[in-house]
Amino acid sequence: MKLSIWMAAKAVVCIVFGVGFVLMPQYLGSIYAMSLDPSGALMARLFGAAFIFEAIVLWLPRNAPSSDAGLRAIVMAVAVSNAIGFVVTLLATLSGVWNALGWLPVVLYLVFCLAFAYFLFAKPAAK
Repeated sequence: MKLSIWMAAKAVVCIVFGVGFVLMPQYLGSIYAMSLDPSGALMARLFGAAFIFEAIVLWLPRNAPSSDAGLRAIVMAVAVSNAIGFVVTLLATLSGVWNALGWLPVVLYLVFCLAFAYFLFAKPAAK
């Protein structure tokens, strides 16, 4: 599969979660059995804004040439941030911070981490 497809897929996932967290953080929190006070809702909205930022950063250069240094930096940032996200969400799920639906972000972070790491290390010149 091509990097541009992975970038588009990650951008779509980010925009869906980002808009959701910005517009309805308490509702999204409740889906995961989390209750958000006003401070938690603020943090969720800021988290959503970061997701929207990531979606834009992934969507716009998705068709850039694979030799582009900026594209490589984006791929590295996504791989690293998704590895961190995987660990954080895995620990949250295993410790019962949220319900079984917490496995969804665990899997999403893992899949995107592995996909972007593949293009970073195993196939550095592929687009």
